[in-house]
Amino acid sequence: MKYRFKTKPYDHQKEALKKCISNKNVALLMEPRTGKTKVAIDYLSILATAGKIDRAVIVAPARVLDVWIEQFHEHCPVRHHIILWDKDARKQPLPPVRAVHQLTILLVNYEAFGTPGKKLRSGRRSKASGRFANRAAIIKWLDGRSAAGVLDESHKVKSPSGRTSTMVVSMRPLFDYRLILTGTPVTKEKRVFDLYMQWKFLNPQRFGDWPTVDEFKNQFGRWTNRNGFPQFLRPKNTQQLNELLLKDSFIAKREECLDLPPEMPPVFRFVELEKRTADAYDTLAEEMVATILEGEKEHLLEASIPLVLTLRLLQITGGFGKTAEGEVLQLGGEKLAVLDEIFEEAADNEDKLVVAARFRAELDAIEALAKRKGLAVFPIRGGLSRAETSENVRRFREAKGPAVVTMNPQAGGVGIDLSTASHFVWYSLTPSWVDYTQACDRIALSKTSRTYTYIMARHTVDEFLYDTLKRDGDVARALIKNPKVVLRK
Repeated sequence: MKYRFKTKPYDHQKEALKKCISNKNVALLMEPRTGKTKVAIDYLSILATAGKIDRAVIVAPARVLDVWIEQFHEHCPVRHHIILWDKDARKQPLPPVRAVHQLTILLVNYEAFGTPGKKLRSGRRSKASGRFANRAAIIKWLDGRSAAGVLDESHKVKSPSGRTSTMVVSMRPLFDYRLILTGTPVTKEKRVFDLYMQWKFLNPQRFGDWPTVDEFKNQFGRWTNRNGFPQFLRPKNTQQLNELLLKDSFIAKREECLDLPPEMPPVFRFVELEKRTADAYDTLAEEMVATILEGEKEHLLEASIPLVLTLRLLQITGGFGKTAEGEVLQLGGEKLAVLDEIFEEAADNEDKLVVAARFRAELDAIEALAKRKGLAVFPIRGGLSRAETSENVRRFREAKGPAVVTMNPQAGGVGIDLSTASHFVWYSLTPSWVDYTQACDRIALSKTSRTYTYIMARHTVDEFLYDTLKRDGDVARALIKNPKVVLRK
């Protein structure tokens, strides 16, 4: 069989395809921006050209559905048709597969398999709507024919008890050919048990008689009982686990695949908290409650547990405080003053940059500052539709003058190409190791050397988060081990 690539693959992509063809079911553990989407598209196209499949289901995060459509248009050489089965489209029956197309792709988001059915009078959930109905519709659409199933960002199904995970993995028998795609197969550096559900979809025979999740955890991890519940200590039998996983995997690291400009050493821009902000921070950190005087009115800031305390303190270092009543107060502009200088330089040099911040009030303030500096602003954040996000990404890439993407790392950390920027600024960090690494990778393919700038309040929760993310990303464990790490030194 002859297969003509529509776009020329890199050597590592050819090797990945060989692995797919020889194994049928493969984990493409390729770092972001190494082209795993193209590999998947070529593999599906090869199967269609060979007459082995005429349909495929791709499950992906909602915000990258449009990216898949763009990538198919760019890389797929066979006659294909894409059914975008998003929330609105699911209100209508699925259209049938037509013989005029060599390959029909059903593109659906993970949320389709986590949405419960309508609540019945009995209190139970209907299986005639929601996730059960969506699975039933896919089963009917596949019609018992040979098909391929692809999980993009497969770490989304890591939870053995999650509704989405169990529903997606239950569809494994429907697919003769299976791919899982992710650059972060484990969501924290040592959470080897995140692999369990991903491999249950991909190849449950890899570990012999498929173990229960507890058997898997005990086989490949050491645990202890503390505070009444199991806590992970460290992985074990890692060589055995790696040997088993490698039989199903193709691994690609960016530095081994692409001739990219270097990443510059991180730049730290430290700020000293002004008295009002510092007093609020110190009192809340020490007593988990603080009062803020705004005019003649007192406002209460409080945190019930260490993780919430971390959240509240991070808001304070960003210049804002959220009261017990849900009101947001502006406390100081220390970080905005530093960002003002960065924006000034970007405007003078007509540069593009990405600024990541975790909270809505911060993003609002950052966007307002960028506009005052004459920068074109393209937000990627919660509250925007998938189409609006995709349009903002496109306009940012095509912008000629100085421009900035303001990004919530959770909303913009997956599948988005912002490589026309080479400068990434962290205004406030996320506690999620996955969101952090995925967000940083958005500019990984920049054609010039990449710079990451961290604006941090000195000796605060900002430094604690950075240090933890650079180790294993387990913020909760670090807080349990030493709750005083958030105190100013």
